[in-house]
Amino acid sequence: MLKYCGFAGVILALTTAAIADPMPMDRAVQMNGLETVCTGVGETKDDPQWNAYPVRVEFSNGGAQYLAGATLRVSKGRTMIAEMDCAGAWVLLRGPTGNYHVTATIDGSQARPANARFMMRNGAQKRVVLRFPDFQINN
Repeated sequence: MLKYCGFAGVILALTTAAIADPMPMDRAVQMNGLETVCTGVGETKDDPQWNAYPVRVEFSNGGAQYLAGATLRVSKGRTMIAEMDCAGAWVLLRGPTGNYHVTATIDGSQARPANARFMMRNGAQKRVVLRFPDFQINN
């Protein structure tokens, strides 16, 4: 009996670790040297402080309409450095200069994941648009 309880605990720990943490809206969160903000909904998306972030990841459908509610994974090289669940339509990123890769899924959707590569550096904000062309809008 004890063997099964231990095994179940390992399974629970592995399952729990795979779930992305929900991000607070419009507040910076540090994750392994990467500063992230979940925003893009309502008037707070127009806050001038967001322009200081070098990368803005946006989620949209095939018609270029914003989608809110995505799970995002950010990697640098072969190392995943952040995984988050954002209820907004944008995730802002600030971190060390370098090449990054993002992959996202839309929460509660069967749409295929979207991904992109980008270079993080100082300068004008870079928009990284992750499109989900097969996302179905409820009628």
